[in-house]
Amino acid sequence: MLSMVKRLAFLLTCAVLAAGIVSMARPACAAELREIVVSHSQYFLDIRLGFDSKPAYTEAFRFDPDRYLLTFTGCKLVVPEDVKTALAEIDHSLLTRISTYQSSDNLQLGFYLNLPVQPLIRFDQQNYYLRFYTSVRSEQTIQLATGVSLIEKTSAYRDSNFHLYMVKIDPGSQVRLYTAAADRYDGKTRRREASSFARREGADVVINGGFFGSAGEHLSTLVEDGIIRATGVYPTRPLMVVTTDGQVLIGRFNVETALIVNGSRIPVSAKNYPYEPGKVIVYDYKYPIENLPQNGMFYYLLENNQLRFYSYSTSGLWLAPEVMLIGTDIIPEANPLQQIPAGTSVQLETRITDMNGQVVQARSAVGGAPMLIENGAVNISSAEDKVRADIAKSERSRTAVALTRSGQLILAVVKELESAGFGGVTLEALSDLLLTEGAYTAMNLDGGGSSTIVVAGEVLNMAESEQRPVSNVLVLALDESGMLAGAQTSDAQAPAPSTAASKYNPQN
Repeated sequence: MLSMVKRLAFLLTCAVLAAGIVSMARPACAAELREIVVSHSQYFLDIRLGFDSKPAYTEAFRFDPDRYLLTFTGCKLVVPEDVKTALAEIDHSLLTRISTYQSSDNLQLGFYLNLPVQPLIRFDQQNYYLRFYTSVRSEQTIQLATGVSLIEKTSAYRDSNFHLYMVKIDPGSQVRLYTAAADRYDGKTRRREASSFARREGADVVINGGFFGSAGEHLSTLVEDGIIRATGVYPTRPLMVVTTDGQVLIGRFNVETALIVNGSRIPVSAKNYPYEPGKVIVYDYKYPIENLPQNGMFYYLLENNQLRFYSYSTSGLWLAPEVMLIGTDIIPEANPLQQIPAGTSVQLETRITDMNGQVVQARSAVGGAPMLIENGAVNISSAEDKVRADIAKSERSRTAVALTRSGQLILAVVKELESAGFGGVTLEALSDLLLTEGAYTAMNLDGGGSSTIVVAGEVLNMAESEQRPVSNVLVLALDESGMLAGAQTSDAQAPAPSTAASKYNPQN
């Protein structure tokens, strides 16, 4: 009998142990994920995961790209396929998509991020809440005037911090927006610090403008007080134009300079641009003509609508305001001016036309490159505008102008200050930032050490060293002597982007 009892006890022990092994092999839970809701505020991104019971989870982080992984043990996904598809198409400054992967009884969610950040996690009844802090670390807004605000953001892109300043100007604001060149005050100074422009103009806001050369020559198109001061040799590079009736335009325009002879047009390559072989370029009295080539050239003077040969160099030449100098190559086939008979009436014309050939009456204009955003989408035209790859892809300080779909104008400057831990941004990152701010079209201006913003006399983005003097700036005066009638985008019929919230897409 004792032997039988021992045998039964042994079998019972084995059964208990086997039951324990089977129990251990079973899933710790049988939870099902039934809902995913994504929303965000100014500083963070919230994701709610709706379960029918509480599952266990593990965390991991991979850099391929930055991907935060949550694995729930013994769980299944029952969220509809259309919702899973939408999760894979999320477009947010921090989160680009959420992937779902079911393996046996384990469910893995992958969060593709622009920053290597992990969320705060809490559980409330049947919901897990994930809070990712977004790229905006802090934000401050100061109202400068009715319809004009200054926004300062300390932000991050990938693993780099940066500092962003924006002046936003609503259409119809009582302000004056115009360009100013460094020689505006004495006729000869080629470059000035942005703060010097601000003092002389009594301006409330100044940002740096277009590209320039080592002697302060304008390398981008510039219109000042209705006068086309300079054009580049790339005639369809982007422009920001303020028209005579106060409209603001950003886009591509044709900038043409020509000699009108007997009703015919002889194209001129550029105005006030450093000479390049094989070109015909015109210069006025404000250009540093001492920097022009002193041999292998033909120089002509245009005065009182009469063209005459001057010399093979500019030695000893002084230009009066009403006289223009035209430089051309000594090679006959590159010199169309030789065809003009003595005494022929010659007129010089420079004009700006849109892509439909309509003349644009510009009160002010500044050129830049490349385009960053067109028709509400990032479209960086570095190759088309002949912008070097090292400039486009490097991380540096940046200056840009943008228009939103509603016609709001944005003046943006990114500060690079390594000693304070702030880096610059690439053109791609700059475009993403402006797109987040609602930009429908945007254009890059001169950057690097030139990037400067002055507000109320204070240089906000003081660089590591002293300010770099620049050849031209954009000036904003907050007064009632002028008005920006509005701002135009390049596609007036395009639909506005949706701002509706959903259960699975971020609220934009």
